[in-house]
Order: sequence, then C-alpha cells, then structure tokens
Amino acid sequence: MSPEAVRAAESVADRLTLERVGEYRFRGRIHDGPSRRSYGGEVAGQAVLAAGHTAPADRPIHSAQTYFLLPGDTTVPTEFAVEPVRDGGSFSTRRVEAIQNDRVIFTMLASFHRPEEGLTHQIATLDTPGPDEVPDLDAVFAGHPAALQWTTTFLDALGIDARFPDPPARAHAMRGEASSARQRVWLRTRQPLPDTQLEQAACLMYLSDLLLLSATTGPHGEALRDQDLQVATVNHSIWFHAPLRVDDWFLHDQYGRWSGGARGLAHGEILDRSGRLCATTMQEGLIRRR
Repeated sequence: MSPEAVRAAESVADRLTLERVGEYRFRGRIHDGPSRRSYGGEVAGQAVLAAGHTAPADRPIHSAQTYFLLPGDTTVPTEFAVEPVRDGGSFSTRRVEAIQNDRVIFTMLASFHRPEEGLTHQIATLDTPGPDEVPDLDAVFAGHPAALQWTTTFLDALGIDARFPDPPARAHAMRGEASSARQRVWLRTRQPLPDTQLEQAACLMYLSDLLLLSATTGPHGEALRDQDLQVATVNHSIWFHAPLRVDDWFLHDQYGRWSGGARGLAHGEILDRSGRLCATTMQEGLIRRR
C-alpha cells in the first residue's frame, strides 16, 4: 500500500494516539515528511487524552482552557506532562504541558465532572440546512481554483469533511468581498472513531480548532492565509455539554465577536444533527499586519 493510501485510511484517533511513558507522562507520535508547523487542534486533542487517562473513569471532561505558547514541529516527539491538581467529591482538575526539545509549547487546564442531573435549557438553535442539502466545495469556491485546492488539501491533510451552508469568510475574501462575522460549517471525521467518550471528546477538540478564528476576518474582506497577515492561535477554550459523535456530521456555528489590537476573538456553538447544543468554544488569536 502506498504512503498516500495509508494516510487516507488513517483516522483522527490514529493521529492523536499517545504512548504512556510514566504515570503522568505521555508521548505523541511524529509525522512523516518534512518539518511543518503542528496543527494546534492535534496538540490540544492529545492533551485532552493525556489528562483524561489520569482522571477517574466516571468523570468525563467538561471544560478545557488552552494556551499555545510556541509553534510545534511535526517531526519532533511531543511529551505531555500531566499534573493531578485536585480530585474532589465530583470534580477533578488536571494541568497538562506539551513539551518539545525541553521547551513548553502548549499548556492546558482541564476539568472533569461526575454526571449529575440539573436544570436544563439552551438558547442555540439549528437554523441551517443539513449537510446533504448544502453546496459542495466545488460550488462554494467556483471560479477560484487556488482557494478550492488550498481548502481540499487542508481538509485531506487533517482527515476531515466539511460542508458550508453559506460561503465562508475565505470564499468571500477571494472575491474581494467583505462578509458577515458569522460562518457556519458542518464537520465530521472521514474515518470511524472509537466509541469511548474520552476519545470522542479529544477528537472534538481536534476539530473545534478548525476555521474558528477566520470568523473574525469576514467583515474585513480578508482571509487568514493572506500573505500580509501574521496569524497564530493564542488561546482556545471548549466546554463540553453533551456527548457527541464526531464521526457523524455536526454543525460548528461560528461568530467573530471582536477584532482589534492585532487580535481577534471568536465564539462557536457546536450542535448535533438533532439541534442539541453539545459544546461551546472560544478562541483568541493574533491577527497582525506584517
């Protein structure tokens, strides 16, 4: 089997695989090929797994706040050091550092909570056509083959399918247009994932990093990959509300809430196909003119 076929068959769960090298220490895999900047969602997803492997089994993750400190290198092993901050009566807290070449490149504080019954409501609603009813990528990027190639190559590399109910900020920018500070995208992994709630949560963290910050660029008619912009995620947070299968379509409804001071702040709501709110996201990033 060719390397290309092997990569095509690889699941997101495979990409997040960790080797346990100590009670509170784990090691991620390296990637073949030339050195590239690590995808932030991969490091964050592995950190969720590392923290979860040390938390009580009856406490699923309910929140994670992360900071990206230095760019990662795909050809260097990443060590994940977990600190068991606290195990209370119903909550557990874990701190995780991702380390490459003896430097901390990423840090996360995660909380786990024993399931309980309580008051229930949500404001978020599913107000978009389903993934089978929206245009494919060829239609979204019609007339802009370079943007189509970049998008499909990016999704292929991450093992993700995406469908856009409305053209995303990047598609508008390619046409020289400004757009709304809201963008919606249906997402799923291309390969089936394990059934465990921890692995599904780690894979959701992986996907939740995708495109979110670009929602802040729509009103400016620019794309994050424009040559005159320096872009990097500073922090990313997620709150898990309900279990979600990430290998089935879900909607990430994204809002560019603010931009200024060479930073942007985006907020997202993740809903399953039934309209249940399963997670909330926030991301702040550097968006600096070169």
